[in-house]
Amino acid sequence: MTDSKDVLTWQSLTAMINEIKSPGTFLKSLLFSSNVETKPTETIELSYLSGDREVAPFVRKNGEAIMIAGYSETYATVEAPNIRLKRPLTPHPTLFDRKPGTVIFPSSGEQISAVQAHIARDSQKIADHIANAEEWMAAMAIRGTIAYEVEDGEVFTITFPKPAGHTVTVSPLWTTTSNPEADFQTASELISDSVGLVPTDAIMGRNAAAAFVKNARVMNLLDNRRIDFGFLELQNQFRDDGALYLGMFNGIRCWRYGRALSVNGVSTRLIRDDYVEFVCATPSAQNVAYYGAIPDWDAFEEGNFQGQRFSKSWKQKDPSVMQLLGHSRPLFVPRRPGSLVSMKVA
Repeated sequence: MTDSKDVLTWQSLTAMINEIKSPGTFLKSLLFSSNVETKPTETIELSYLSGDREVAPFVRKNGEAIMIAGYSETYATVEAPNIRLKRPLTPHPTLFDRKPGTVIFPSSGEQISAVQAHIARDSQKIADHIANAEEWMAAMAIRGTIAYEVEDGEVFTITFPKPAGHTVTVSPLWTTTSNPEADFQTASELISDSVGLVPTDAIMGRNAAAAFVKNARVMNLLDNRRIDFGFLELQNQFRDDGALYLGMFNGIRCWRYGRALSVNGVSTRLIRDDYVEFVCATPSAQNVAYYGAIPDWDAFEEGNFQGQRFSKSWKQKDPSVMQLLGHSRPLFVPRRPGSLVSMKVA
């Protein structure tokens, strides 16, 4: 039987919080889940790659090779943003609250199971808050700037060198008779000219998506089918992560993502209502999720904790309270900012 103390060790709690899957992580999953780096320090050295459009020079047969320059890189060093949350576990609801259908006089093993369930529920709450912050950071990263405020009012800003010409207002704005096809082509050309890639996904805010699906050209050309277990089905339905797949248009997956989060008490749309965010969800775009080290004395016998999330608990004697902590240092970085285009269309 599992001992109650084993449940509350930082190793067990950290393993638990890293296993929790939170809903509403569309942008993080699409762009940053395949390239994750945990760092041994709080500071992260960032490098940004720009495209190389030069054609290789030709030499005579048996001639000497020509020296070329390496990739153009821009460097910056930043501290990973700090997320640190806690939840109080008081003895009465944790140990004695009886759920419907459970026994009136539980055994010690049943009490331990109840404690585990309570801790899992509160760990899920902490993990969901962290996931919301990560999703917000991913949304800001594709715009080109992450600016956040800490509890004492100090503001930190991390700016990625997204080319100025990659924030565009189309003319005319999208209507039932406009030509979104040309605007998709413009976004593709901007990304191709900058980093030699093509966009894979167009993520639309509410107004942009509404104008898109009402457009006559889109209705004729949009492919919203999928093959699923041998059957042809319509795809435009909401996913668990809050995104609505609209279909393929000009070879680009199109999404409506109208999710809003409360940021410092203000409801904030992750994708601006009137915008389309063109992104490259491929390894070549080098979108990286970095996690800075978490210094903590309880884990220090194994060195500074290096991982995505850290969790631990500690007791307060009077009144008797167990505090449950979740700690993370995420930073989402598009290492090729030229692979992003923000387009105002509505």
